[in-house]
Amino acid sequence: MQSQTLDHPRSWSRHRLLLQFLGSMRLAVSLLVLLAIASIIGTVLSQQQPYGNYELQFGAFWFQVYRELGLYDVYRTLWYTAIVAFLVLSTATCVARNTPRMLQEMRALPMRQRAAVLRGQDEVVEGSSPLPAEELQNRLLRVLRNSGFRPRSSREEGVLFVAAQKGRFHRLGYFLTHLAIIVICGAALYNADVPVKWMEWTGRLQPAKNFDLPLAQVPRSAWMPLHNMAYRGIITLPEGQTADAVFTLAGDGYLVQPLPFRIHLRAFHVRYYSTGMPKDFVSDVVLYSPSGQVLKQGIIRVNHPMAYDGVEIYQSSFSDGGSTLRMKSYLLGAPALHPATLQGRVGQTLQAGDSGYSVQLKNFSLDNVVPRSALGEKADPQHPMVNLGPSFVYIVRDPHGGAAEFQTYMNPIYRNGQGFFVQGYRQQEGAPYQYVYLPVGPHGGISLFLNYLAALQIAARNHAQASSAVFEQIFSMLADRVAPQMTATERARFLQASLQALPMLRDYPAPFILHLQSFEHRWAAGLQVTKWPGTVVIYWGCVALVLGIFILFYLPQKRVWAEIRADHGGSTLVLGASADRNKVEFSREVAAWRKFLGVEPK
Repeated sequence: MQSQTLDHPRSWSRHRLLLQFLGSMRLAVSLLVLLAIASIIGTVLSQQQPYGNYELQFGAFWFQVYRELGLYDVYRTLWYTAIVAFLVLSTATCVARNTPRMLQEMRALPMRQRAAVLRGQDEVVEGSSPLPAEELQNRLLRVLRNSGFRPRSSREEGVLFVAAQKGRFHRLGYFLTHLAIIVICGAALYNADVPVKWMEWTGRLQPAKNFDLPLAQVPRSAWMPLHNMAYRGIITLPEGQTADAVFTLAGDGYLVQPLPFRIHLRAFHVRYYSTGMPKDFVSDVVLYSPSGQVLKQGIIRVNHPMAYDGVEIYQSSFSDGGSTLRMKSYLLGAPALHPATLQGRVGQTLQAGDSGYSVQLKNFSLDNVVPRSALGEKADPQHPMVNLGPSFVYIVRDPHGGAAEFQTYMNPIYRNGQGFFVQGYRQQEGAPYQYVYLPVGPHGGISLFLNYLAALQIAARNHAQASSAVFEQIFSMLADRVAPQMTATERARFLQASLQALPMLRDYPAPFILHLQSFEHRWAAGLQVTKWPGTVVIYWGCVALVLGIFILFYLPQKRVWAEIRADHGGSTLVLGASADRNKVEFSREVAAWRKFLGVEPK
């Protein structure tokens, strides 16, 4: 029994110290600084990018260091969530400890303060007056009322006390700012979906690593709960297709978030500025229930999301949705009268006959707007840009594993009356394209040029001498046979363009050239689906924060305590006053009070 009596004060002291630590200003400021630093990192460093991008940017060593610290997805890390949670706990402790005292002071300021407290205020008036104590008290009450205070007075054991305050709702500013921090951080924790993060941290939820898997084959360990309380995911949805799940990047993998409805993209539309930049892109969307019932339909554009049942769908990007491309394959060094035909969708890999080469269709662009100066054309202030029309990007892989990337434009460009098809290639990812300009023949194709190239190669194998006369003779014979309608001027222009194009093909990394003949375009909309029920609460928290800061800055608090004692036909006064704003002006005000009261220092 004695040990319990002795241990109780110690236990109570430990709890009191813990509460003081949690509610201390020093701890709160430290947490806010840490949170600010982490948020700056999460803002400056692009989050949730492929790990390969980070490794190229920082190098192998620092990439690994930053990965271990979780800097590539700061807001999903355990330490960031812990800082936010600890800040909520600290601020809530501070509010719980100080709110009763603040409410009491707002209702009524304490009448009495110790002499040491009075003399410790910002402004102190201490001295004697020939006036009786009651008259001095009345004069003090009058001057305080004239200054906007609401004074109260009392008498205890022959001593007169006066207490007054101005701006008593100033404390409400402290309460609102602290409450706003709790509300904003608490709602952010709710939006962060801590239970799902806990499942991920404990290994019950494991991100999938293979980005090429169809949705039906993604392991169930990478699927988040259907009725998740908060999430944000992305989906690239081609026109005419439907999706019932979105993807969330997690480290070097991804998680799947099933949706309570299905999203169907009926159509997608894009409008451009004259510079080629997208002006507006719109998705025509229908939401279906799992049973097929139409829940909602409408359009989604940038900054105009569609909302349904607490879920918002944003328009974030667009890309090719698997357009069908039909191409002609011209074999270099052989007559191009009968080119082979290839057809496939963007994203597919095609085999180039029995050659062992494969063609991966990487991307398709409907419009390609570039400055005229980039094409070597004369600048035109009225029309500075030119649209090169459709283009497609593909990767050719040889039988030995080598690869090169190509970009081909469908429509020719014209220089000095001669048309050219533009063919770009590069052999390293990220390297600039090298361009080949293939002259257009009389029928709008590149067959004449490629037949001329084949004829030159045959002549070279027959040991013909390379000279201007030989080049002209071989082209004249070819043109007489396959393009007799060409005029002399057209022949001269075409021959000059061909001789300029031949050196460009010296390092061409493929034995054939693909030329786009036709296409069936198909858009894909990049949609972001979010469910953040705490967002509205965060908005109200911001309102409380702004209101609290306004009160703190524009509703200053002034407090006055006074003690008056009778002394040999007169009286003595000890007055202490403080203000948390405009202290110089308040000092002048107190000096005026001293003069009005007629108190002389002792």
